[in-house]
Amino acid sequence: MRAARVRATSPAGTPYAFPNNPAPSSAIEVHSDIPKPQVSKPGELLIQVKASTVYRDNLEWNELYPPHHALLGNDFAGVVVAVHESEQDFRIGDHVYGMAHANRGGTWAEYAIVTSEEAIRKPDHLSWEEAAALPGSALTADQALFMHAGLESTARHHPKRVLITGASGGIGMYLVQFAIAAGHDVVAATSSTERNGSFLRSIGAHEVVEYGEFAALSDGFDLVVDSAGEPVLGECWHVVKADGTLVAFDACSWGYIQEHQRKGISKGKEGVRALYFIAEPSQVSMGRIAVHVANGTVKGQVLKTVGLDEVREAYETVHSGRGIGHGKIVVVF
Repeated sequence: MRAARVRATSPAGTPYAFPNNPAPSSAIEVHSDIPKPQVSKPGELLIQVKASTVYRDNLEWNELYPPHHALLGNDFAGVVVAVHESEQDFRIGDHVYGMAHANRGGTWAEYAIVTSEEAIRKPDHLSWEEAAALPGSALTADQALFMHAGLESTARHHPKRVLITGASGGIGMYLVQFAIAAGHDVVAATSSTERNGSFLRSIGAHEVVEYGEFAALSDGFDLVVDSAGEPVLGECWHVVKADGTLVAFDACSWGYIQEHQRKGISKGKEGVRALYFIAEPSQVSMGRIAVHVANGTVKGQVLKTVGLDEVREAYETVHSGRGIGHGKIVVVF
């Protein structure tokens, strides 16, 4: 089958690894002779992949490098073509979407193994592209807010003041929408209100600010969720309450808590509950997302579609973060 994978070593023979020596985009290779995976364990599903997505940090996951897998891609939308004999929830022919676990990946391929915990049935009104654009970003947003930060999913009486950085990005837009839908007071932070302000207000943000305006904000946020990374992450300590919560998940933000303590960036905010996490497949999270999808309040935002032979250029575009608009680049098969 055709699939995209990462070359294990540099041309000089140095093994790629994260965080010290991540592979460059030139290490992404498309092969036509990758063995088609086979169902071998209870809970596994073989998916004929119809669509996947490109992340800005696809090459910055430790799980990608040896001794782990080297096949790229985590989001998927596709058709179940084989199941384990013990499978009870899914059957051949089901249309599903979801996110494969970071330790396996492999959805930039014509076929991929996923698990029944990672998949959920695709509603008919979502296209393959829209379905693929949802899971990774929406799962990360849901888990940041409701699993790790402990935000109430229905804040009728005690809404929290929430700041979202990178608010117009692939994950940020879902952070804004989910926090708004839960009844919280949301301020969306972006690099440019001129470029992103109208979009952020259209998805419900109560207020939109630029990063340069942080100095004028009081340290009155119960929760700050950063999806922008450094240097914005360092500024978040100034606006989170002394007993508030700060959450980060970008691959390059790993270890930020210790690093900020060492540099004195978090000095005076020792009471802040600072967290870092990596999103994992979850039927609970996907169930909450499915409610939004069914209500029509959330759908996958597709910026453009590309073929498998174009994934290297697509990754370079997303990784640069320059002028890519709102939505995901979707790989179609």
